[in-house]
Parts: sequence; structure tokens; C-alpha cells
Amino acid sequence: MKKYLLLLVILVLLPSVIIAQGFGLPPGFDLKQFQKNEEQALWFIKYDSMITRVITFDRNMTGEDFVCFQDKKGWKVVAGKLDSIGMINATWFQVDGKNVVSKMKKRTDTVLVASLSRAIYNANKLHAKLNIKSTAWKKYARVNLDLTITVTMYCDPEASGDVWYGPECAWWYSADGTNLVTSKVINQAPLIGGITRNALNLSCPKERMPTIGTMWVAFRMMQQYPEVNIVYKTGTSTLYYNTSSKTYSWQHAAN
Repeated sequence: MKKYLLLLVILVLLPSVIIAQGFGLPPGFDLKQFQKNEEQALWFIKYDSMITRVITFDRNMTGEDFVCFQDKKGWKVVAGKLDSIGMINATWFQVDGKNVVSKMKKRTDTVLVASLSRAIYNANKLHAKLNIKSTAWKKYARVNLDLTITVTMYCDPEASGDVWYGPECAWWYSADGTNLVTSKVINQAPLIGGITRNALNLSCPKERMPTIGTMWVAFRMMQQYPEVNIVYKTGTSTLYYNTSSKTYSWQHAAN
């Protein structure tokens, strides 16, 4: 748990350490899209870190459902139980720019929280129908520029002694979290990452570049495995983590 918290602190406080290298980019590799995917994967990491901070602050929140969103003051984290109408029995927390957690007396953006909660609630029902076997899932909800809400789910890579990855499930809902707009599922079967010495090996053989989900796993696991290789259709992208300087870099190579 201590190592995981340290990783989250690094990613939240030091986003500028990203160094993307593009030597001999594989065919079909879109560097701008890769950077967008990286931003999304890091946002998921931050989302997780906000929940972890709240649970550390208030152990009574362990086992609750969560909705997180950003505003000008930092992050808001709402814990409770998801329902078709939104979040019930909710407790509100704020995590400020210095990562200090406090319980909120006054609730804000209640309409947004209800919409995000409904979207996750509805996505949970569709996700259950996929019948994907995994011990635990990480769930995220984010408002897009067009005001639709994307709910993303990944199997938790640290839910057991193995590093699980593979299923990347996403549903897009209307702004109120009620109506499904579209959906996308990449790889319905959970996979186990290959481990060789200090390296973790992931694969998405049908893609032309790393998926957001494999990048998310790489960031989550980079302290345990300072080299994470993501192999795809036309090449390999490797995340290197320097434990002494606490920085990381990507290197991309064609097959």
C-alpha cells in the first residue's frame, strides 16, 4: 500500500516528468493520439489516487462506491451507494491542490454527481451482461467536451498475485447519465502480464499502438517493474522508470 501511494503522489505532483521518445515510430503509430491516450491514462491514475486519499483519511469509506470530478479548487470525491437516481447516502470530500483531504459540509454540483452516478450505475448493468471473469474492477466516469459522460472499466491489475489486464470497457452516456450513446469493448478475456526479471510484458496484438488500458497498467505497475513493454501489431512501446530520479520515459520501436 505504501509503494502504491508513493506512485500516486509522483504522478499527481510531477506530471512534467513525461518524456515521449519517437525514434523509428512503428507504421500507423500516431504520436499525438498516443499523447492524448497518455493524458487519459494519467487522469485515471489521479482519479484512483483521490479515492485512495479519501479512504486513508476516513476508513469508514472503504467498500463504498465513488464518483470523482475536478474543479478550480482541486478534486471532489463523493462516496456512497450508486442508485438509478444517482448517489444515495453520500458523503462529500474535497482534495485541494496540496492533496489535503477534508470533509465537505456544503454539497456542490449535485446535478453533476447525480449524472455521473447514474452513468456508472447503468454501465454496471451492461458490464454484468458481458460476463467477464475478473476478481475486481476499477471504474471511472468523466464528462467530455460535448457533455456526454464516458464510463470506463478495467480489471484491477493488483487484485491478486498476478498482473491482470486486457478487458477495456467504455460506455458513452447522455449528459444526464441515462441514455446510452455508444460503447466499445477491447478484449473480453482477462490476460495475465508476462514477467521477466524486472520487466512486465503486456500485449494488444490487434492494435497499432498501446491502448489506454495497457498504458494505465504500465503507469500503475512501473515502480514494481521499472521496464514495461507493450507489444502491438506493428511495434513495441517501452515505459522506463528511473527509481533514483523518479522520472519515466517512453521509447517506441517498429517490429
